[in-house]
Amino acid sequence: MSMKLRSLSLGIVLFLLIGIQLAAGVTVLNPVINPTGDLTAGANVSTSFKIEMTPSGSDTFPKANTLQIFTDLNNAKWTVTMIRDGVEHPVPQEFGRSVYLSGWVLSYPSAVQESLRVSLEGTVPSVPKSMNKTIVLVQELDGNNAVIPATIVTKERLIINPTDMTQNIAVRESDLRIYRMHIDARAQMGINTTAAEQKYSAAQAAIQSAKNADFATSQASLNTANGLMDEGEKLLDKAWAENEIANAQAPITKTTELITYFTVNKSITSDPRLSIVIAKKESAEQYLSSARDLHYLGNYAFSRVKAKEAFDKGNESLNDAINFKIALTNTGGSSGPGWLNTTTLIIAGVVVVIIAIGGYFLLRKKNRWDEY
Repeated sequence: MSMKLRSLSLGIVLFLLIGIQLAAGVTVLNPVINPTGDLTAGANVSTSFKIEMTPSGSDTFPKANTLQIFTDLNNAKWTVTMIRDGVEHPVPQEFGRSVYLSGWVLSYPSAVQESLRVSLEGTVPSVPKSMNKTIVLVQELDGNNAVIPATIVTKERLIINPTDMTQNIAVRESDLRIYRMHIDARAQMGINTTAAEQKYSAAQAAIQSAKNADFATSQASLNTANGLMDEGEKLLDKAWAENEIANAQAPITKTTELITYFTVNKSITSDPRLSIVIAKKESAEQYLSSARDLHYLGNYAFSRVKAKEAFDKGNESLNDAINFKIALTNTGGSSGPGWLNTTTLIIAGVVVVIIAIGGYFLLRKKNRWDEY
């Protein structure tokens, strides 16, 4: 390895060691923030914590660096006490969002045990929408006033804009009304909505709970309600698809019964009209099989499409089967010519009777003539 490369490697190692030491030079202990939970604009907030200095090299804190303590609170009032070897030294009271303590103030020989006790009072700022704000932030700046990222310690709280919660609840209530309309519409179609009704009741209860909770709990309840309505919509789609599948099965079942009537009761197997009925029924069954497969995969919308195709083709098959049966009935159960039906046979019978009666009277008249 060349001398230049060795020097560069040594420089990198020293830089990393120094960076670690600087990062380890400040330790923030147990910040306590009152009140707990989410905050609203104008609320009074107080916090207290301790900062311990861990010697960096020969000093308790790098001479060229600066310690910054920051808050987003309004009307911030700081109380900072420096403790060296157990002796307290109050720092002049500070006001404003930031407190800066330079290395000139903080740097002592590494043998000194040094720490800071910090307390803060302020009011929560207004926010245009609910968001996190910094209650307290501690960070170290280098000689160029650039933040040393590894030193950042921050404590945040959610600041609530009451309008947000009102709007969020209103949105979910609107969603619930739309969901109610969907349930009622499906019920009118004869679809089983029992499972969807259960989701509706649970979502309604979650929204009601959100009206009487803090922001975080309220938002969680609204999210729960939203999830319940999504699940309910899927259940409606599923039940709708099942209903369409059941509707499509009905004409296919009736057609199958008629085919059995033709082939078993009437012993018809080769009539082309029956072949058409069977072909259409098989096509309907293929559509229905696809509908069931799609339903199993959770694609309820496309399942309904296939079920509708099965229903239409099944009805075609059923109508053809019914017409075939009517035709058979009109021909006395035979698949022969259509003109040979019951009405024709009755008329023929009447004509035969009339001819027989007429022949009888003609024969009697002829016999009388013979007598004379």
